[in-house]
Amino acid sequence: MLDALNRMTVDWSDLPRARAQTRDVLLALAEDKSALRELLARAREEEDLFDKCEHHRLLDKLVVYDALDRGFRIRVHVSTEDHRDRPHDHRFSFTSLILRGRYRHVRHQLVGRPEGIPEDAQDDFDAQDCDLRVQPRFVTNEIPGNCYTLHHSEIHTTFTTPNTVSLFLRGPAEKERSLITERETGRVWWRFGEEKEKAARRGSKRISKAYFDDLASRLQAMEVL
Repeated sequence: MLDALNRMTVDWSDLPRARAQTRDVLLALAEDKSALRELLARAREEEDLFDKCEHHRLLDKLVVYDALDRGFRIRVHVSTEDHRDRPHDHRFSFTSLILRGRYRHVRHQLVGRPEGIPEDAQDDFDAQDCDLRVQPRFVTNEIPGNCYTLHHSEIHTTFTTPNTVSLFLRGPAEKERSLITERETGRVWWRFGEEKEKAARRGSKRISKAYFDDLASRLQAMEVL
């Protein structure tokens, strides 16, 4: 499995082909638990990978393979017990495979003027100030074994059960920022890549080796590894 990853390139300009290729890779990796354990162990020890592992309010992200120069990066996502209705897009296209748990997946369309948000807004901004809204288009229920690919232009929300685990394979960034909205509060903000994030935000997401080890133990107990 690891040899195949080391040889792989992904061309996201052909989305149907990328969808098929990345789905096959994630399914194979989910079956090869020894390879997944090896990737996690490597991520803990290699600082360039460990520095990319993050804790967020809604989920933890463990970066286990990084080859954006060849078109992909692989993460393990573990959901928290917190939930927010936050329709958002991504700076990149990606494929996700659900390993454990489930979630309600809502696709949206954007109505309004995102260009009305200040270009450097990394903090809350009132969506009413730019007449911005997102409207649900359709809903799916994702369960273990489900795999989907999302283009970077699409807006979606996921409502996960606690300890939902997925394998997430993303492509290179195709824009410098993504849009985050929060339906409960009416707030909206941009999320930037690491190179443009505020230092305080970067620091707030960092995890310790002890936190990483706790996540790995939980994944082992859940028989994901």
